[in-house]
Amino acid sequence: MFVHRTIALSIPHAIAQANWKTHKSICKALHRLEIDEEFRNMVENCQKTPYEDLSKLDADIHSNLLGQLHCLRGSLKRDFDIEERNLIGWEPRCMGCGRTERILRVEAASLKGSTSAPVTLKACNACRMAFYCSQSHWDAVQHQHTEEACEDGHDDLPQCHMNQEILQDVAFASIMAKASPNEFSWAPERLKPSWESLKGTNWYTEYATGIAEVFGISGEASSTFVRAASLGLSMPMTILWALEHISPDNGWTCKEELTIHVLGAFDVEINHANIFEEILHRLPEVKTLKALIGYSTSLCAARKRKRIQQLFAQTYHEYAKSMGSSFERPDLAVAFNSGSSQEATASWKETISFVVQTKIPSVFTAYNREEAEAEAMLLQSAGAKLVPGLGPTKNVWGSISSKKEPNRVTGFYSVNGWLAGAFK
Repeated sequence: MFVHRTIALSIPHAIAQANWKTHKSICKALHRLEIDEEFRNMVENCQKTPYEDLSKLDADIHSNLLGQLHCLRGSLKRDFDIEERNLIGWEPRCMGCGRTERILRVEAASLKGSTSAPVTLKACNACRMAFYCSQSHWDAVQHQHTEEACEDGHDDLPQCHMNQEILQDVAFASIMAKASPNEFSWAPERLKPSWESLKGTNWYTEYATGIAEVFGISGEASSTFVRAASLGLSMPMTILWALEHISPDNGWTCKEELTIHVLGAFDVEINHANIFEEILHRLPEVKTLKALIGYSTSLCAARKRKRIQQLFAQTYHEYAKSMGSSFERPDLAVAFNSGSSQEATASWKETISFVVQTKIPSVFTAYNREEAEAEAMLLQSAGAKLVPGLGPTKNVWGSISSKKEPNRVTGFYSVNGWLAGAFK
């Protein structure tokens, strides 16, 4: 099930009323679902005791959700739009058993002679983003929620802390949106005197001090700014990290001109294109950075150094073919969050085959482990020999502004959060 990657938020009553015409069909379909015989049978088969293995619970949630979606499609007599998918995908669930309040209502209605009100979900007091249907279920999972490090989080933080960061990030984005219609974007203006290896560094060692000085903040507020800045900075930093591992001799750091090709670029790459200057700021010997992502030319702080961008409205392999002998091999080709294992798979297969066969140094990123591992298999099946340490693995320079995974009680994803693989 595809879910648009965003954050699901509650809808104020006034807005709900104003949009009743557009959402009433899904609202009525969800109401009818509670008396649907097929759905009721599915509810009867739900495990009553808390799961010991939450990955097994996530798998069962996914399986049951497919059945629920089948029932809803039959009621709607159409497919879902993005908002409807999000509504279903981020529905609160008990972290111990996966029950939603809809399932709890159906179970209560099936108890003959019962006059008690249906059980409702309770939220974690700290983050308000994890739920449980009973104290015994909460007791079974609270340790995992509040103390165990999340594999797909950052800095070994537990799920509860990650959830609290998400709430802070949503509040930050809301405040910044009032100041500017554009998404918050920041990169330091300083110019490094020489290339410095990124090994052993992280977002906080590289950017926290600069952000604190520019915005006059410290502590928790500084961390929120760093997370927000990581959304855009993840692109140039991932490029530099990949180049350092693909070409460890560092010859690329002192080239007169550095060429980067972005494969399958979307608005996010173009909107944050100015942040690619961070590559120039960290490579003082490079005079020109050529990025194949969008139309514009920018001077780097009047230092007679250029960042040149171009746009091509074709798949990468088609673009290369159309250029013929004029095609310029890049120092690195990068596919950010390509989704090559899920969308436009036939076209991506051709592009991957092209970059592998022509031996173009390349790196692919993904939102999460599942996508990274699937895309690594695609790269290897095309003949790519993956560079050790560059995937499939967590990306040191993936954005640390995380989002909760839909249709699960565990898991987070982030922009460039994982490296699927790199090759040369």
